[in-house]
Order: sequence, then structure tokens, then C-alpha cells
Amino acid sequence: MTAGVASAEVTFSGKGEAGVYRLAPTAATTGTAAIEMAELAGDTAASDEGKYTYNAAGELTLTAASGTAGVDATAISTAKTAVENAITVAKGNIAAHQLLMDADTTLANYNTEKDLKTADEAELARLEATLAKLTAVAATGKGATPKLVAYSGYDFNVAVSGASDNGMTFAMGFDMGAGSIADQDDDRAMDAQGGSIATDELTITYAGYTVGIGNDNIDDLYDDTQNGDVSLSGSLGDLTFSLVTDMDDDVKAVTATTVYDNAAGNAAGADSVTSRAAVAAVYNPTSYAIGYTMGNVAFSMAGTEHDDRGHAAAKMSLNYTVSDALSVKLESDNVGTYKDIAKVSVTSKISDALSITASVKDDKDHALNTNTGGKQSQDVSISYSAGALSSTLATDEGSNWWVNAQYDLGGGAQAFTTFDHTEFLVAGVNFKF
Repeated sequence: MTAGVASAEVTFSGKGEAGVYRLAPTAATTGTAAIEMAELAGDTAASDEGKYTYNAAGELTLTAASGTAGVDATAISTAKTAVENAITVAKGNIAAHQLLMDADTTLANYNTEKDLKTADEAELARLEATLAKLTAVAATGKGATPKLVAYSGYDFNVAVSGASDNGMTFAMGFDMGAGSIADQDDDRAMDAQGGSIATDELTITYAGYTVGIGNDNIDDLYDDTQNGDVSLSGSLGDLTFSLVTDMDDDVKAVTATTVYDNAAGNAAGADSVTSRAAVAAVYNPTSYAIGYTMGNVAFSMAGTEHDDRGHAAAKMSLNYTVSDALSVKLESDNVGTYKDIAKVSVTSKISDALSITASVKDDKDHALNTNTGGKQSQDVSISYSAGALSSTLATDEGSNWWVNAQYDLGGGAQAFTTFDHTEFLVAGVNFKF
């Protein structure tokens, strides 16, 4: 493939960084109270309705007004011991039934032991649920804010390219690194840069079209948590397109099963038993993306045969640039078999230094909504840039907020800080090379 290469080039690039960071403190947890066995059995007498927690000495104590602390706490402790012993017995019975199932050579004997095991498994589940109600868990407060930690890291990239005599160009590379680098966007995390060196896909470009080849190295165009092996991209006038496909076949989900075979040489009715483990589904889809620009209007669409849940999915967007100071973007995502989600975003440039972007989604109470109380997403970000200073302040409906600020030191160097509502904080300097 590389015969007749007219020229070749190796380039090096990357980023080095150092600074200090502080992670968010541990969150508070809600405690649970213990209740009496009598209450578990449905007895609602006043003496059985006390709630219990552990005191500083680790002793079970009554915290409600009703009931008798000493008597009730002793009863709960006795019941816990009895349930814990019963759990041990149930687990032993289950293991014993499994051994007999493995040794059985007839279907009748196998099914007898299987029924006994199923009954013991149901009893174990009941006992464990009972133990959970008998066990008090103390609430914990918000943890102390961690101290600042110094860090450093680098991300080093090598790109190799060449051109053949017939006009084809070839390119690939690899990435390596160590330490940590701050993720300054809305992820706000410390990204580890360690790991083994891995190559990316080989790209071949000719006459305006690019082919990519790399086993599981190419992002699915709808869902970048999935990967493909081969890609094709190019343009036809103002229309751009991309295709990514995985050459592996899909793997269908298989439930755990038990197979009975009348093996050759066995006496009539003597069956051998084979258990088959469950197999999880694996999707290796083909995905696509198209884009078209006409004047002030830009349209794009991306879809895949299977998203992470195995469903065909697609999303599209329409961006209209009203003027240099105003643009509007409409987006829609069918999210596979879930209810469609639409989003409207407006970006307004207030001045040369200041711009505001506001967006809203119709995802109230959507199955995939993670907002507090299931509220619809309403996001606002304010960006400021003047001279060497740039910053972004953003917030959303869940009272989440974050601030990113950078100061250009010149020569590829930058000082920065990022902090947010969780008390995450990072400040440092980086340089590109």
C-alpha cells in the first residue's frame, strides 16, 4: 500500500499541565431506623412502634416517645441474631442442593433438588429483607472539604502521514501520557493520562473522500460510547456525509438455560444435565451522519442501527444564523424507543466581548431525565472574552453552576481555574507543544 510514497511526515504535539485541585466532599447520607419483629409481623400496638438508631457507643437505642428502650432494643438484638443464623443455614442449604443437582443423572431427581433450592432462595431473600429492617443505619453528614492536592501530567500525540505518487494521502498516529490533566469543560474532573499506548485508525484520503480503518477505533456517529471498524466520509457540493460500520456481527442476548440430553449409552430415562450461562447482547451497528449548508441555514442529521439499548435512533438539528449577533438552533432526538426530546437554543452576542446562550428541552419527567424533580432542562451560559482573558459562567435548572476562566500567557501557555457547586476546584498552568 505504501509503495511509491512520494513524501512522509511525522509531527509531535501535546499538552503539559501542573496545578492543584480539590475534589467535592463526600455527600450526606440518610439514616434508617430499626423496627421490632412484632412490628414486622403487623403488630401496631403502641409499645411496638418505637424507632431505633445507634448511639455514639454503637448501642441500639430508642429514639421515639413510645415503647420501652431497654426491652425493645434487646428484642431487636435477639431477633437479629436469630435471622443472621437462619441466613447462614439457608445459604448452606442452597449450596447443598446445587451440589446434588450437579451430581444427579435423572431429570426427576434434578427437578426435585431444583425445587428445593428455589424454595430456599426465596426464604433467603425474605430473611435478608427482614435483617435490613432490623438493622439501624446512622445518618452521616456532609464530609469535610478535602485539602488541595498538587498534580502534573502530559498528553503526547504522534501523527504520521504520507502521500503517494498517485495523490493518495495516508495518516495515523498514537497517543500516550501520564499523570492527570484537568477537564475544564462542564465535566469538571481530573482526567488520568496513563494507560497503554494505542494506535488510532489509518485514514486514506483520495479525490476528496476519506476511508478510515481501525478495529473498534472509530466512534459511532450517533453514540460515541460505541465504536466501528471502517468509515467513509466526503462531500457532494454543499452536502457532507459520513458512514461508520462495525464488521463484527451482533451478538444476541441469551438467557441462562438448562438442557437435558439422553446421552448415548445411558439407560432409558437417564438424562445428562447441561447448564448454559446467560450471554449479554453486543451491538455492532452501522451509523451515518449528513450535513447541508445553504446560506444562513445549516442542517445536520445522525443516526445508528442500534444505540446502547439496542434500538435504532436518530437526531437532527437546524441552525439559523439570523445575524452576526443572533443565532437560533432547533434540535430533535428520538432517543430510540423513548419519547422524542426537542431542544431550542438561542445565542446572542451582546458585545464583542460578551455573549449569552440559553436553551430549553421538553424533557420534563422523561425516562432519561436526571434533573432534580424531573424538571425540564433550562440551561444558561455567559461567555466573556477580552484580550488575554476569557471565562464562562453556566447554570441549569438543578441549581448546578460552574465557572471556567483562562488567561493566555502567550507562546502556547495558559493559566486557568475551574470551580463549581460541588466544591470541585482546580487551578494551574498548561502549555501546548
